Amino acid sequence: MELNINDKDKIIHRYSERYNEFGYDPKTLGWNKGKQDLRFDILTSQFDLNEMSILDIGCGFGDLNKFLSTKNIDYSYYGIDIVEKLIIEAQERYSSDKIKFKCGDFLKEEIDFFDYAIGSGIFNFKLDNEDNYTYIERVIDKAFSNCRIGVAFDFLTDKVDFQYDHTFHSAPEKIISMIFKYTRNIIFRNDYMPFEFSVFLFKNDSFEKHDTIFNLYKEKNNYRNNLYKSLIQE
Repeated sequence: MELNINDKDKIIHRYSERYNEFGYDPKTLGWNKGKQDLRFDILTSQFDLNEMSILDIGCGFGDLNKFLSTKNIDYSYYGIDIVEKLIIEAQERYSSDKIKFKCGDFLKEEIDFFDYAIGSGIFNFKLDNEDNYTYIERVIDKAFSNCRIGVAFDFLTDKVDFQYDHTFHSAPEKIISMIFKYTRNIIFRNDYMPFEFSVFLFKNDSFEKHDTIFNLYKEKNNYRNNLYKSLIQE
C-alpha cells in the first residue's frame, strides 16, 4: 500500500517549495546545519559497499553519490524519491550507467533486489493521515525484503527538549522493538549526535551454538584470532 495521497501531496509541496526557494542546497531537504555528510558517513559505516548495489530510499538530490565518490569504490546505485524536482536535479548531476534515479513512491513501485538499502531523513516528516510508526514499519519491511545483506535508516529521537510542528521524533525503544522482528543482528548508534540515531539490520543473523557469535561478525572481522580460539575452548 502506497503512502497516503494527502500526506504525499503535502511532502511534495513542502520540498518543491523549498527547492524553489533554495535550489540545489541541503536547506531544501531540511538539513540546515551542514551535517549531511556526517549522516552519510554514519549510514554507510557498517557496510562494505565496494562492488555492491545500493538502494537509496528518499534520495533527494542523490548526494550520497558525491559522498561515495570520495571512497574510491565501485558500486551501482538506484535512488527513488517522490519529489520530481529533486529527482530531475539528481539526474542532471549524477546519472550514469551505474547510477539511476526514479521519481515514485517506494511503497508503490516495483523494486529490484539490492545488496543494501539506505534511507536518510525519510522518517522525520510528521504524517497527518497515517500513524508514523506504521509507516516506518512498512518502509523497513519492504526495504528488508528487497535487500540481500542489510539496511540502514536514521531517525530524529524523541529524547529532546524541543520539536517542530512538522517533524516526527521517534522513540528509540519503539524502533528497536520493531526491528527485532526482522533479525537478531542489529546495530543501534546514538554516539554521533545527541538528537538523532541510526539503526542497521543485517539479513544474516546465523551463529554457531558452540560460540554464539554471529557468523557475519566473524566474517567481517576475520575473527579467527587467539581470542576466538580461546572462546571456543571455554
